[in-house]
Amino acid sequence: MRATCPACESAVDHCHGTLIVHATRTLECTDDDCVAFDHARHTFIVDCADVAGGCACSTRPTPTRRQA
Repeated sequence: MRATCPACESAVDHCHGTLIVHATRTLECTDDDCVAFDHARHTFIVDCADVAGGCACSTRPTPTRRQA
């Protein structure tokens, strides 16, 4: 028996993917078919630094202050 999605059954606009928020404030979703990156459509929202293996935009070196 396959589990059903209550949101799908009630025709609520939603996405089954995880929304990833990058350090640059850009968004992407793990669901290739997702076309609307609204927070309200996604049950799971993570910061890119929390993604397994990290993210290139969250691992940029931080600027250091120059000593005079």
